[in-house]
Amino acid sequence: MRLVTKNIHYAIKALLYIAKDSGRIVSVSDLVKKLNMRRAFLRRILQVLSKQGVLKSLKGNGGGFMLNINPNKIRVIDIVGIFRDDADIFSCLFEKDICPQPAKCLLMKEIKKTEAQLNDALRRLTIAKLFKSINGQVRKD
Repeated sequence: MRLVTKNIHYAIKALLYIAKDSGRIVSVSDLVKKLNMRRAFLRRILQVLSKQGVLKSLKGNGGGFMLNINPNKIRVIDIVGIFRDDADIFSCLFEKDICPQPAKCLLMKEIKKTEAQLNDALRRLTIAKLFKSINGQVRKD
């Protein structure tokens, strides 16, 4: 199972681009051009982020999207959670008929421990920190 789906990847790329000028309205056309993404797919992702309160959607001429939350408060774990249906990143590697007692499985205990560590790391990682690691700075709002 992949942790970062295409939806999550595109969402984070779009948020990083919008965070560049967090007070500016960014049009879908601009995002499509700058990020080389398919318009319909990107638009759906932006609408989901807007519905979840991460972005603010502005309609009409000159409309687009802008951050609705300070980039220091947008955690990667939250973006992952918006686009993942299941809470668990990893699932059991064995079929139920092979492993009748998954609660006692040593492999699953180790996987769950690793999953918890990964979730902690993603909880600490924000759009602002990602932006800074890529660009060397982030605007403070």
